[in-house]
Amino acid sequence: MKTNEILNELKKLKIEFCKIQCKNWIPSKSQGFGAAGRTLEILLHKPEDQLPIADYHGIELKTKIEGSEPYIGLFSMALDNKPLEMQRLLNLGGYLDKNFKQFKVFQASVWGNFAKMIGPYYYRLKVDYPFKVVRLLIFNGHGQLIEKQMSWSFEQLQKRLEEKLQYLAFFKVKRWNLDGNIYFKYTDMKLYQLKDFAEFLNLIEKGIVRVTFKLSFFRQGENFGKVHDRGTTFEIKDYNLEKLFDCIDL
Repeated sequence: MKTNEILNELKKLKIEFCKIQCKNWIPSKSQGFGAAGRTLEILLHKPEDQLPIADYHGIELKTKIEGSEPYIGLFSMALDNKPLEMQRLLNLGGYLDKNFKQFKVFQASVWGNFAKMIGPYYYRLKVDYPFKVVRLLIFNGHGQLIEKQMSWSFEQLQKRLEEKLQYLAFFKVKRWNLDGNIYFKYTDMKLYQLKDFAEFLNLIEKGIVRVTFKLSFFRQGENFGKVHDRGTTFEIKDYNLEKLFDCIDL
């Protein structure tokens, strides 16, 4: 999308946000964890989708409920260096579920500036510039490296980052539960433009961008016991957004 076109879309979004603010408290139009985001999309007349690209006229929409956990998801991307790497990670590093001990899960976050203990092993991200990959390193309890082949390629990471997050609209939201009915109030919007891929890698090294794995299994129904990959997400705290993005002042 050309610069003039995206600027026009950003200006239109700013106007639409002003209209939404005038409504004050708005009944939720969806259910579950993503209700604030989906309600916003409906207010903006955006159809629901799961595409790995910016979701509103070239602009990625992100919502953050006041008082909630500070990390927000940037984008999701499974290990890409070999087929079935997520399954291999679950087999190697998974730990037994506390309720169904016959099945393994791997639900944890990993950083680039220290090794995190998950189950019996330690995990850390490494930006490997010579090989142009971000590696998932696994160490045993004695600090010995036992796995370094799992990775994401720079090529795929950069493609996903730039397609998804070249422009970002970040909304702060208040949530109110009244007699079992949920209401949202969209209090603030900031517009951002991505700095560059090099800064993204730098933030991984510093531990500002982390990766969260959600490997589990289906807990009921006909797929009970089968692997359920709920996504591998690159995340950043909301107050660190300006380390990855430049503010746009319209």
